[in-house]
Amino acid sequence: MEVKAYSQEIESPVAAARLFKAFCLDNHNVFPSLMPEFFKSIEFVKGTSVAVGSVRQFNFSDGYQYKNAKNKIDELDLANFYCKSTTAGGDMVDGKYECLVIETKLYPKGSGCVCKMTIHVHPMPGTEFNKEVPKMGQEQMKKMFKTVEAYLIANPGAYA
Repeated sequence: MEVKAYSQEIESPVAAARLFKAFCLDNHNVFPSLMPEFFKSIEFVKGTSVAVGSVRQFNFSDGYQYKNAKNKIDELDLANFYCKSTTAGGDMVDGKYECLVIETKLYPKGSGCVCKMTIHVHPMPGTEFNKEVPKMGQEQMKKMFKTVEAYLIANPGAYA
């Protein structure tokens, strides 16, 4: 089945380096503390930090539509604020998708940045593709981004 890609760009007054650290490199700590309604915990299944080849299990909060998702870091470019990861395990993808490939790239812009997030959806052969699901995923990622951004604005020393 054809791979579908969905992209969005979000401008932020927060510097790319700070947002990248919080949103991409330390999200295993940041997401559960700032968004307990979505994330119960994020644990490393392979590796002990965000690095190429590391695998994290995202455990979602009780009552959330999914229980968990396993995510592997495929590419990481610290100097250019780029992270590419693949979600290929957990009930978020089981039976529906071969995988979801997520690319996050932050571009400095003035004293802030622009974040481009792209989700590449790889549906399972023979499954009906629901284009509303990636749209909901984009909305969720934007909410997560804006939550981290608000935290960094309120705490100017965090991830500086």
